[in-house]
Amino acid sequence: MADFKFNFTSADSDEEADISPSGTHAKLSTKPTIVRQAKEILIQSNPSAYPSSKIEETHIGDGIFSIKHVSESNVEENLKDRQDDSNNDIITAAEKSSDLIPSVYEGGLKIWECSVDLVEYLLESGMNFQGKRVLEIGCGAGLPGIYALLQGAEVHFQDYNDDVIEHVTIPNVLLNLEQQNKQCNVIETAAFDLLETARQCCRFFSGDWGNVADFINPDLVRDVMYDVILTSETIYSVESHAKLYHFIKRHLKKPDGLAYVAAKTHYFGVGGGTRSFEKLVMMDGVFNVSVCKVYSDGVQREILCMKYT
Repeated sequence: MADFKFNFTSADSDEEADISPSGTHAKLSTKPTIVRQAKEILIQSNPSAYPSSKIEETHIGDGIFSIKHVSESNVEENLKDRQDDSNNDIITAAEKSSDLIPSVYEGGLKIWECSVDLVEYLLESGMNFQGKRVLEIGCGAGLPGIYALLQGAEVHFQDYNDDVIEHVTIPNVLLNLEQQNKQCNVIETAAFDLLETARQCCRFFSGDWGNVADFINPDLVRDVMYDVILTSETIYSVESHAKLYHFIKRHLKKPDGLAYVAAKTHYFGVGGGTRSFEKLVMMDGVFNVSVCKVYSDGVQREILCMKYT
């Protein structure tokens, strides 16, 4: 399968969001894709399971809010040091300087621009997350989900790769819960207390969307459906739209659930983007979909809001 690279960064100033195959005439393989099975990733009891990493910070809303996260390059180094077979996909992507390899590694180490947009929008909107059940789909570093968590939500995180959950998402959650404790002047607790706090308010899942959609709440019990679903930079390919939409429709609580999709207006090269996803949603007729925020600096980006009709 051809390797794909998003040719833009969180400080993108290009005029187009381009996803180009490596090689002038590269084509997607016609071989059947083996997708990841769903599983739940549990927070380890031993703090040493989460090795020390270089910490970075993303400031949002003119510095009003900030989220800590582990360094992408440092995580890559830690995975290389493990010398086992479980990290081959991420290391392969790193060695190829590829931000994603479809159905193999879906870019979970990178802080994507639209995830920052989504946090900024949630901050500006003043949405009340207290007591809400939230799911972040395709979470990677988990910035939008972490924002909701710090505002009082119970948050479940999903990413395609279990190594991303274990080495990026969970450490980021722990970093920010710990920071919140310090800011609130809570008496410093032992490490196991922090881990237990995270267990009580978070769950973590990995695997392909189709499999995870059937794995989470298989009996579709309304009380454990989600009040809010968040996702960013996940609709770059039109091939993924139906599966993501099915996931949202299956697990968003009726009648008042809200889903927010942050993405580029158009991803040149593979045809995805907000217009094509919006069209799919409107054709089904289950949700109203609206553009609640447009970012015009650099590549145009939008926040879509989905609510039941």
